[in-house]
Amino acid sequence: MRALRFAVGLLIALTLHSLLDRFYPNALAFFNPYIILVTYYAMGGNIVGAIFAGIAAGFVQDAFSNVMFGLHAFSLTVCAYIVAYINARLVLRGTLAFGACLGGAVIVNELVIYLLVNILVRQKIEMFEQGLLVKTIFTLLFGMLVYQLLTLFLREEPIDATRRAAW
Repeated sequence: MRALRFAVGLLIALTLHSLLDRFYPNALAFFNPYIILVTYYAMGGNIVGAIFAGIAAGFVQDAFSNVMFGLHAFSLTVCAYIVAYINARLVLRGTLAFGACLGGAVIVNELVIYLLVNILVRQKIEMFEQGLLVKTIFTLLFGMLVYQLLTLFLREEPIDATRRAAW
């Protein structure tokens, strides 16, 4: 069931990406639907599933963007791993926990992309200007709206978090 939700979410994110790209070509500089999807999926605490979700969503984003192939796949995988690891330990649930994880994931995603572009391509990109703050705020607001709509639509907590067994 979670895989089906992820596939539907990936199609919605891709559709949103395509529509935003058609009407406003640089829209993904201010909003990232893929990080919302990966964070939502990783909140369940399944680390292996979150890694595969990050890889799949990242490769889809790379395929429809004009960037180095694998850049977003790596950054979304790192974000998915971190969020899933934290949620496997703490079992976070609710809108505020999702918002905190999403905000952190957006910042980590941008930081990983910034480091990879500077190291691999040796191209300077501006990270700490208003773009990071605007992207974090827009993605956070839209992500929390989606989370609330899922809560209303499903009539239950949309994230089924489980605690990972201690070693």
